[in-house]
Amino acid sequence: MNTKHKLIQKLILVAAPVLASSVLAISPSRAATFALSAAEFEFENFSQSPSGVLASTDTDTFSFEENGVAEATAEANAIFLQSTEGGTNFNFTEAFGENQEYLAFAESESELIGSFEIEADNSFSFDFVANLDLATSIDNPPSENARAAGEISFFLFDIDNNTVLDSFDLIGNLTTEGDNDFVALQASDNVNFNQESVNPNFGGLEESLEASVEGSYKRLFTRNTNLALVEFKQNRVLVQAPEPSASLALLVSSGVIGVIMKRRRK
Repeated sequence: MNTKHKLIQKLILVAAPVLASSVLAISPSRAATFALSAAEFEFENFSQSPSGVLASTDTDTFSFEENGVAEATAEANAIFLQSTEGGTNFNFTEAFGENQEYLAFAESESELIGSFEIEADNSFSFDFVANLDLATSIDNPPSENARAAGEISFFLFDIDNNTVLDSFDLIGNLTTEGDNDFVALQASDNVNFNQESVNPNFGGLEESLEASVEGSYKRLFTRNTNLALVEFKQNRVLVQAPEPSASLALLVSSGVIGVIMKRRRK
């Protein structure tokens, strides 16, 4: 550490309340954080057309900065065809922060719902593809923090008996810097994985996760059954430096956060 940096640290320790703003202004270090969470999912090749479909999306962003830069982006798209072709949806969230004090948050959600009327002694089947990508990066721990999380899930619901028959889950999380990184992939017996790839890069100041699954579903029904097939996807990112300050707490308590929050529904 050079003499200039040692002097600045000493001044902060001795006279932080008076000199903090001027010290930060001349410090050569610039805190920067980045977080990304994206996911896509596709149903295809249904054994029969759905009797009804629904596709929905929702996005939220929030940003706050004081002596810094904060940017948040959230996108979501979904479509479900009332045919055997299927449906697809896509989520994208990204947050970036730089300099001294900032917070940026983004969240995307999308959902596909299809209803199917299965006759007795018939099989219901389909193929699916799920992709999840997470990335985080910080420059100066522990004052900076970046988090990225994503979840892709679907389940089949017996409407008449109010019962979940089968399910699939792909979940991932990155916390930089921290020990809360994980990835989980699980499914019930009637869900088969034809091809899967999970590539985690945990640890350090730059982390990432890439996960991809190609699979299929098939189940025989011995009686007439009304099914609901529900797929849900959620992606979240957060960057901040330093920990939430008194000024941000005041902003939240005063209700101004409701003005800054940008909410879009499609």
